[in-house]
Amino acid sequence: DLRKSRYKNFDELYLYCYYVAGTVGLMSVPVMGIAMDSQATTESVYGAALALGIANQLTNIFRDVGE
Repeated sequence: DLRKSRYKNFDELYLYCYYVAGTVGLMSVPVMGIAMDSQATTESVYGAALALGIANQLTNIFRDVGE
């Protein structure tokens, strides 16, 4: 945030979101765990956690644009 505040395209913005929030989603999986009776694959759980982290960061950015 200190070095760059504008992005040329969505791919650049996505990469930023991955670094700042996607990784937080990924790190939360071992903390929260996966239910023993879950039918989901480990890969799909981590994919969902990554997507949730990125979506949360995009939501934060969209909210800031209005301000």
